[in-house]
Parts: sequence; structure tokens; C-alpha cells
Amino acid sequence: MLINLFVKIFLVNYYCDMERELIDIKNGQVFLQDNSSYFYTIKPFEITNILGKVISVLDEYIFVSTEQKNETELYKIYRTREGNWYDIAELKSAVENTILRALKSAMERK
Repeated sequence: MLINLFVKIFLVNYYCDMERELIDIKNGQVFLQDNSSYFYTIKPFEITNILGKVISVLDEYIFVSTEQKNETELYKIYRTREGNWYDIAELKSAVENTILRALKSAMERK
């Protein structure tokens, strides 16, 4: 009886968490000034401390180029709920800085 109740509560909580995750995802397309375009997805991204406690929730923007090339161009940028951009230094290279800056300014114009 107790195990059955635990399973029911767990499944309801799990189902609700999945629904919340699906609701928080947004999709769109953005055009840069050089006439290139990117599809993007916005989803929540949690930053945790060393103990695993969530210290901040950011919006993660994942951009994929719409142009057909041999390799897929994938870029990630992060934004706070207040509208400030947050860079995670180890996730980007120096070459990507110009593209990331262009993507940020295009999202500001939207």
C-alpha cells in the first residue's frame, strides 16, 4: 500500500516536471545583418554550485544555422531573466565571439 502510494506520487511529480519542461521551451528563427539565418530554441538552464544547489536559472539560447553545410553550426548563449547576457567562458572560442555578438544583437532587436 505504501509503495503503491509512493509510485503514484512519484509518477505524478515526474509527469508534472516533464510538462513544465515542455512548456518552457520556445522556438523561432532570427536573421542577422549579413542575411544569414538561424533557428533557435530557448529553454531553462540551471547553474549549480559545487554542492549541486541551484544558484541561478538562465535562458539558454541554442542557435543552429539554416544553411546547408558539411558540418552543423551550433552556438549557445545565455540570458538572465532581467535581460542581461551571461557568457560561460569555457564554452566558446575566440573565433565565435563575432558570431555570438551578432546573435545577441539580433535577439535584442526582436
